[in-house]
Amino acid sequence: MTNGDTLKYRVDQLEKNFDKLDGKLDKIMTNHLPHIEVELIKFGTKQKVYTALNIGAVIIGIIAARILQ
Repeated sequence: MTNGDTLKYRVDQLEKNFDKLDGKLDKIMTNHLPHIEVELIKFGTKQKVYTALNIGAVIIGIIAARILQ
């Protein structure tokens, strides 16, 4: 095998591996990312609700402490 043949073989292998990687990346972008995005939106909504509840509980605690003084 000459140096030119070795280089061609290595480039061919690199192109094959890149095509596989490109296919996997397309699959991730179309199949997995939308699901992850939906879950992150749900998580964000839950965090906002819990934060509001905690703030409300603190405010109620402060008001109750002032009333009971």
